[in-house]
Amino acid sequence: MTVTTQSLLALALFSVCEAASYRTIGSSGCAAQMVFVPPYTDTVVFLDNYHRNFGGPGVDLKTGAHSKDPFMQDNGLWAFGVEYEWRTNDLRKLTPKSNTFCAAGAFAPDGTLINVAGAELYSGDAKTTNLQDGRQTVRRYKPGPCDIDGCKMDFEVNTNELQSRRWYPTSITLTNGDVLVVGGSVVGLLVTNEASINNPTYELIKADGSQAPPQKNLTILEFGAEDNQNADMSFNLYPILQLLPNADKADHVFTLAGNRANVYNYATDEIVKELPNIPGGPRTFPGSAAAVLLPLKAPENEPTILVCGGSSADIPNPKALSDCYRIKPNDQNTVWIRDDWLPNGGQTMIEPVLLPDGTIVMMNGAHRGSAGGYQAEDPALQALIYDPNASKGQRFIKSATSEIPRMYHSVAILLPTGEVLLAGSNPDVFYNPVGNVSLANPKWPEFQNNGHKSYLHQQQEPDTAYPTEYRVEIYAPPYMDEVGSRPIITAFPVSVKYGEHFKMAAEGAREDVVVRLSYSGFHTHGVDMGARMVQLEAVLSTDGDYIIDVTAPADASVMPPGVYMLWVIEKGIPSEAVWMKLEA
Repeated sequence: MTVTTQSLLALALFSVCEAASYRTIGSSGCAAQMVFVPPYTDTVVFLDNYHRNFGGPGVDLKTGAHSKDPFMQDNGLWAFGVEYEWRTNDLRKLTPKSNTFCAAGAFAPDGTLINVAGAELYSGDAKTTNLQDGRQTVRRYKPGPCDIDGCKMDFEVNTNELQSRRWYPTSITLTNGDVLVVGGSVVGLLVTNEASINNPTYELIKADGSQAPPQKNLTILEFGAEDNQNADMSFNLYPILQLLPNADKADHVFTLAGNRANVYNYATDEIVKELPNIPGGPRTFPGSAAAVLLPLKAPENEPTILVCGGSSADIPNPKALSDCYRIKPNDQNTVWIRDDWLPNGGQTMIEPVLLPDGTIVMMNGAHRGSAGGYQAEDPALQALIYDPNASKGQRFIKSATSEIPRMYHSVAILLPTGEVLLAGSNPDVFYNPVGNVSLANPKWPEFQNNGHKSYLHQQQEPDTAYPTEYRVEIYAPPYMDEVGSRPIITAFPVSVKYGEHFKMAAEGAREDVVVRLSYSGFHTHGVDMGARMVQLEAVLSTDGDYIIDVTAPADASVMPPGVYMLWVIEKGIPSEAVWMKLEA
C-alpha cells in the first residue's frame, strides 16, 4: 500500500486499549472453518471439510501440537462436525453425513440452523459409503434448550433438497422466515471461479416446509468465459448479503458481488436500486473484505453498510487493502464514502463481530495476499475495535494481540457472555500437520486446483508454516474488566411480537441504560451470514426496581423472525445475554 498523508494522519489518531485479552481454552475437535451458536445452549458448533483429523482430546494448548490419536466418528469417518461446550471445553462428535466443505447457513424462525450446500466427494472419499455429496444438501440442526445432562442434537440431512449444486453460496433469513440461498459454484476445489462452473442463481428454503418456487437467475452474478481472467468480474463466490430495514417491510437485500452492488427484492425478483461499484476492486471472495451492517438504532433503523480491507485485483499477487468505506443504501443519492483506514495497514480475510456495546471487533486474517489456499502471509494478530459513533479519524482502537495465527479457514463469533470465541486456520484444503507451502505444492508459487492452473499465485513464503490449527481462544473485550459491575437480567419475556411493548428487569441497571437485540449469525470465510444488531427503544423505570420498558423491533425487515440474544448495557458495560424469540 502507498501510505498517503491522509492515512498517516489517521494512523496518528489510533489509540491502544490495554484492557482486552486473549486466552486459549480448549481444542475445537475439527479444523473450524464454520461456526454457529445454537440458541438456548452453552455450545458452538464447528464444521469443516472432510479429511484426516487429529484435533480431539490431546491437543497441546500451549504449543498447538496435534493429538497423537485420530479423532473419528463412531461410523469410521473422520470427525468433521463437532459440538464444543465453551464453559467446560467438552467435545461431542456430530455427523453431518455429507461433505460440508465451504457451506453456508441461516436460521429458521424457531432457531434451527439451516446449513446448505458443500462440496462433492473427492477421489479418496468416493469409496466411503458413509459420506455423501454435499452440493445439493440441506442439513438442519435444532436449537436447545438441552436436557439436564447436555445437548444431544445432531444434523438432520437431506442430500438432494437444493435445486442445483452450490459450493461457496451465501444464505440469510428473509422477513417471512424463508432462507435465501444465493450463488456459488457447481463444483468444489476450484477456488477461482469460471463461467463454466458459476451458478448465477438463487433459491428459497421455505420456513413452513412447503415446496419452494423454481430457482431464478441473478444478473449481478452472471459473466461469460471472456471474463474468466477478469479479476473485477469473475469473483462471485460468497456474495455479501444484508437484509435492509425499509418502509415497505419487504425483502430488500443489499447485495455485493465482486465490486458490483445493488438492493434486490428476492421475494419479487426485481432490483430495488442500483448502487455504485465499491471503489478499489472486488471485495468478495477471494477479495474477502469485512462487510457488516452497522448496529441499527430504533426507531429510525437507518441501515449503513461498512466494508473494510480485503484484497486488490492485482493478479497474480493481490495486495491486502487498508481502506474502509460506508454506504447508506436507503439514501436517495447513494455513494460510497471513505471511512477511517485500518490502523495496521492492509488486512484481508477479516472476521468482523458485532459487540453488545455497539462496537465492532475485527480480527483474524493476514496483512498480505488474499483468501484461498496458501495465498496469504503475515498473519494479523492484533484485534481492532471500530466505534461507528466516534468522530471520523478516531473510529479504530488497537486492542489485544494473539499469539495464534488465524489465516484462511478461521472463524470468530460472539458468545452470550459478551466474549468472542475464535478457532480455526488451515490454509490447506485438507489436513496439514506442517502447514508448509513448498511441501504441499512443489510447484510454488503456482496455484493449481481441480486440474486447473490458477491466475493467482500462492503468497505464503516457502520457509513459513501455518499448520492445521485446533486451539480455541476467547477474546475478552475491554468491558469484561468490569465483570463485577455488569448488570444482570433477572426477568424477561421468552418471546415477543413485532412492535410489542414489554417489561424486563436487570439488576444493576441504574443509568445510561441501553437494550440491544443481536444475532450471532453463521460465520465462515470472514462472511457473517445474518449477523445483525439493533438498539431497542427502552426507558428505565424511576421507582428503583430495575424495571425497563422496551419496545420490540417494528417489523421483520429490522430483525427477521428468530431467536436472539437480548442484552442490557449500563454505561457501556453489557450484561450476559438471554435468549428471546421474536415472532410475527
